[in-house]
This record gives sequence, C-alpha cells and structure tokens, in this order.
Amino acid sequence: MKEFLQNHKWAIVLSAAAIITVLLIYLIGWWTLLAAALVAIAIFFGRLLDRGGTEAVRAFFAKLFKGKNA
Repeated sequence: MKEFLQNHKWAIVLSAAAIITVLLIYLIGWWTLLAAALVAIAIFFGRLLDRGGTEAVRAFFAKLFKGKNA
C-alpha cells in the first residue's frame, strides 16, 4: 500500500482536491469560491511585493513561464 501511495501521490492528491473543489462549489456556491480565490491571489502577490518588490513579481512570472517562448 505504501508503494502504491508513493507511486501515485499526485494523482491521489489532485483527485482529492478536485472532489473537495466540486463539493465546495456545490455547497457554498461558485461566487463565494471565486471571491476566496481572488483574495488568496491578492494576498500571495501582496506578500511577494512586501518581500521583494516588483522584482519579485517579475521573477515569479519569469520562473512560471520559463522556456515557453512564443
């Protein structure tokens, strides 16, 4: 069982996250989850700006889109 969990860790975690997300959308509504997600994103970028200014935000996006030259 331990080997199965180690080999399929991300499939299990993401499946559980999807089930929880669907349940939350059903139980508390789409707009509430959207509002919570926007607040979480704002907090994330606010912390980035507090720690490293605009350079930290640029570095985040550079790392996020690294190797995806259009």
